[in-house]
Amino acid sequence: MKGMDDINVKSLLNRLIAVAEEVSMGRYGRHNEIFELTKTGRYPPLITRLAESFGMMIVKVEAREFRLEQIIEDLKKTQDDLFAAKQKLSRENINLKKNLRRTYTFSGILGTSRAIKDVIAKAERIADTTVNVLLTGETGTGKELIAKAIHFSSGRSVKPFIAVNCSAIPETIFESEMFGIEKGVATGVEQRIGKIEAVNGGTIFLDEIGDMPLSCQAKLLRAIEGHEIEKVGSRNTTPVDIRIIAATHRDLKKEIERGSFRDDLFYRLNVVSLNMPPLRERGADIAQLANFFLEQYSKKFGRRGIRLQNNALELFKKYPWPGNVRELENEIERAVALSYSDAITASDLSDDIRNFQDSGRQTINFNLSARESVHEMQRAQILAMLKESKGNKTSAAKKLGLSREGLRKKMKRLGID
Repeated sequence: MKGMDDINVKSLLNRLIAVAEEVSMGRYGRHNEIFELTKTGRYPPLITRLAESFGMMIVKVEAREFRLEQIIEDLKKTQDDLFAAKQKLSRENINLKKNLRRTYTFSGILGTSRAIKDVIAKAERIADTTVNVLLTGETGTGKELIAKAIHFSSGRSVKPFIAVNCSAIPETIFESEMFGIEKGVATGVEQRIGKIEAVNGGTIFLDEIGDMPLSCQAKLLRAIEGHEIEKVGSRNTTPVDIRIIAATHRDLKKEIERGSFRDDLFYRLNVVSLNMPPLRERGADIAQLANFFLEQYSKKFGRRGIRLQNNALELFKKYPWPGNVRELENEIERAVALSYSDAITASDLSDDIRNFQDSGRQTINFNLSARESVHEMQRAQILAMLKESKGNKTSAAKKLGLSREGLRKKMKRLGID
């Protein structure tokens, strides 16, 4: 700084200090003074270098603050988006619950037979109570459907309905799955809510309760009797308010005699018992159920207008349906997917149904020669439509009431090149 008096140097330094203090308080009104001092030749080199360093600092501070403002704006926008998403999710959740209440109603359970109407009437009477219910009956009779109708017709409908397949939970993890687990039980283990706590205030559906191991039955009984659970690794208990609807295809009284089911748990669950009738005892309902499933799957597969022929319905009424309603639904789905025309006939049904022998009195067996005749008729019809359409498969398929892909599959099956 040789050649300049002390007053000028101090003045320049004070200007730098003043600007730095302004910048530290977020004010940039005087930062142009810094850039004035960087002009080469007008000020001492050391002052110029110092001003340049200050200038670089200000540029970086401004850039950082600009980025920070952008981040804050982005965070505000994200917060607004999250709030909007939360509101939308809440509305959708409310609508979903309303739809579930409309879907799972007693009036939505199909059937006019006395067997099913008696079950529905009894279920309606106890729906809006807090009693536990035991549903018995063969597999595929619709036990879960009745359980949902009971829940969504009760005051608990605004709370969760959770279905648990008791036969699918290994004994070793039963407690953690049903009662939850406390944080820190083992390294890296986070707290987990069990199914019973998750359904608090609602209904838990314990399917295949008869397959639950004895040791698990004892733990479940303690939770039912005490109205509280204890998470794995916790010394504290959590109060719970649940309604239990249990289901089984087993005869639990026989299981009690064998020693494979606890009688005290049975009596806790069997406050009200509903026995679901097998489909073979609901002969009057078969046509209604079949047409209901037909409508569902014809929409799903884009085959509206498809119908059941009388010969198929006759077989349905004679068949004993060991898989019950579930088997009937599967049969209709299969027939809709595989049938070639808009009329499902006996020849479109599965071998089990076509070949069923009714108590030795009547054999319903569409033999090979009959099937071959049907195939020849179908083959001739397709060839005629292809000839009429001059080989145009799209046109031929339309005339046959099929999709182009459906025609292709049918041609392949019938050996038409």
